[in-house]
Amino acid sequence: MTHRPILPALPRRRVLQSLAALPLASLLSLPGHRALAQGIREGGDLRAALTGEPDVLDPAVSSIYTGAQVYEGIFSKLIDMDPDGNFVPDLATAWEQTDPTTWTFTLVEGARFHNGEPFTSADVKYSFDRILDPATASAYAGLYGQVASVETPDPRTVAFKLKSAFGPFLTNLAANGHIVNKTAIETGDPARSPVGTGPFAFVEWVQGDHITLKKNPDYFKPGLPHLDSVTFRFMPVDQSRIEALSAGELDWVDAIPLQLVPSLSQDPRFAYVTSPVAGIPDFLAMNTRVAPFDDPRVRQAVALAVDREAIRRVAYLGTGEPGLIEVPTGSQWYDETGVFAATRDVEKAKALLAEAGHGDGLSFEYLGLTQYPELLKTGQVVRELLKEVGIDMAIQAVEVSVWFDAFSSGNYQITSAYQERTIDPDNFYSLVIKSGGPVNTTGYSNPEVDALIDQAAASSDMEERKALYAKIRGIVTQDAPLVFVHYETLNYLMNGNVTGSAITPTLSLHMENVAFTG
Repeated sequence: MTHRPILPALPRRRVLQSLAALPLASLLSLPGHRALAQGIREGGDLRAALTGEPDVLDPAVSSIYTGAQVYEGIFSKLIDMDPDGNFVPDLATAWEQTDPTTWTFTLVEGARFHNGEPFTSADVKYSFDRILDPATASAYAGLYGQVASVETPDPRTVAFKLKSAFGPFLTNLAANGHIVNKTAIETGDPARSPVGTGPFAFVEWVQGDHITLKKNPDYFKPGLPHLDSVTFRFMPVDQSRIEALSAGELDWVDAIPLQLVPSLSQDPRFAYVTSPVAGIPDFLAMNTRVAPFDDPRVRQAVALAVDREAIRRVAYLGTGEPGLIEVPTGSQWYDETGVFAATRDVEKAKALLAEAGHGDGLSFEYLGLTQYPELLKTGQVVRELLKEVGIDMAIQAVEVSVWFDAFSSGNYQITSAYQERTIDPDNFYSLVIKSGGPVNTTGYSNPEVDALIDQAAASSDMEERKALYAKIRGIVTQDAPLVFVHYETLNYLMNGNVTGSAITPTLSLHMENVAFTG
């Protein structure tokens, strides 16, 4: 699959995209934005399985991927991405960079929130002001730190004034720029009763069991969604979900046991969807604020002890690819130049441990996630690898809510983690690595890296940004607050009478395009 560039170098003034004038036939041909028109059946209730239960359904504060899987169907963004990485309209019909620090968007007419209120530019301003408000504690505030103000010259026009040029801006809007409703936020419960303009409206959340969404009859994209409702059940990734699919109790699942990928991907009863360039980077996170990981030599020793091929072979059963950096090899951003510990070196790891005063051995605890078997299995593989360098790593397996509380509060030593929707490198480094970043749970801080992250984000020159990220990777992998161990590709499976599902770089499920056939 050819991965088209997402964010090319931009001249000072350039209209990037306007699809409002395209004929309807051209719009319908855009991949990922409409199920095939032929052979589908309108209506029906889709029963889907998710790997875990969301934390909240407020897109500004949700920090668990399963939350995004649900709220993406409830909310809309200004722009989105198709499976090939092209920017496409959502609530905006056209956008242009009117000067190096100004982006102007023309908004769709006729969109309404699920509470009946009309969508206007004021909702865009409110949504981004809220993300940037420290009181919101948004996990995505770091993606919009360059936004100086959001201006609304009229109800159908919104302009973002930036502090400086900002290379990842459009990518960030497509990944995390969900538009919320002020009334719903301030008078309701945005965490549990979300209100958006998306193809589906929230119905109910039965704790520990399911979330149900229903078709939005006033959705602003004609002919969508096809389904009457979607019910997301929370189920482990094991044989039970495959049996439920086979028995007709489920229609679609977000993951399948990896040992079954070879057979199920070829099974004529099912439809299988994957992508080599849209997935999730998995990494070992080490808490630099607590012993023994407050010593960079210990962190480097762990990095040198890692065998990525062993992790891929054992934990992921040969799927995905060894993860050296935050993006896959198919990404335009991929560059492993200067990456520390790109290959395993047991003797060097032992020497670093001895230098750090642990020549006679070292022990610490790994916090494992029971609901994500590949991540837990990664911990088990790493435990055996570390024994070879004199480290005894005990594993404490916990449920995802317990893990998240410990991870987000820094109450752990080492664990496996992931960062979904890493499209532009800034999506990772501004959130996970930058000092004080909203998802910087390792406590890592390096002023030189912070300055480089800001410099890379402020550039619109592709080659300059690539060089800066190569430099950032060299420093960060040497400091080793975390170690990339695998790039995880996604595997959707559905019954043969379900069509329209696709994997996009933003990892949105786009259930509005899904339909039953026959």
